[in-house]
Amino acid sequence: MSPEMGELTQTRLQKIWIPHSSGSSRLQRRRGLFNLGQYRREAVSYKNYEFFLPDNMEALQIRKQCALAALKDVHNYLSHEEGHVAVFDATNTTRERRSLILQFAKEHGYKVFFIESICNDPGIIAENIRGVCEEMTYEEIQEHYPEEFALRDQDKYRYRYPKGESYEDLVQRLEPVIMELERQENVLVICHQAVMRCLLAYFLDKSSDELPYLKCPLHTVLKLTPVAYGCKVESIYLNVEAVNTHREKPENVDITREPEEALDTVPAHY
Repeated sequence: MSPEMGELTQTRLQKIWIPHSSGSSRLQRRRGLFNLGQYRREAVSYKNYEFFLPDNMEALQIRKQCALAALKDVHNYLSHEEGHVAVFDATNTTRERRSLILQFAKEHGYKVFFIESICNDPGIIAENIRGVCEEMTYEEIQEHYPEEFALRDQDKYRYRYPKGESYEDLVQRLEPVIMELERQENVLVICHQAVMRCLLAYFLDKSSDELPYLKCPLHTVLKLTPVAYGCKVESIYLNVEAVNTHREKPENVDITREPEEALDTVPAHY
């Protein structure tokens, strides 16, 4: 295992890796639990989703150093603090990460096994897909999950609510449906607003940045008619009273913003 546990240099991300040392984490080490997320939160103060992008090489280096720091503490716990079982609490889903762990265990003579949770129960899976923010108002999400609310504003197309899915996920699920629609003539699609935005974006050739902000009023039929170079859109209001749920992207999307800034573009009906 690499012994490099030093401080990283300042980067354009304005983040510095700091050796792990908080009291709460020391308590975790004594109990044999090493949560990689806690190491990461102690090491850096990331403010947006870019920290977790797979092509962000600087962040990848920081995350790897955090993993090495945790494994170093695992070694100290098992070899010098008379620990018997250590739990390395992380996703560990990539081959590279698992190879790192296996190599670490081999070098120190530890036995290692991976615990995975696999669910085949359709009911539980469906419940997880609903998401923890289901049926909450914008104000309630801002009050209870302000950081999640800001992260969603930073990249609404790719962001996932906890236990939820992103527009990007939804687009992938809808691909076979869209292909089938292309083969049909007159079709009535009854769907949620998110699904409607995905369909509109496809047939109107909208970008991924535009897709999450397409206006889809409740209780309204949007009639698409193929024309040269696109589709003609007609809105048919069903005369059913409904609230306005459309929210534009606010100017300030930083997680440190004030609640008033986060709710600046919330429609007046709230």
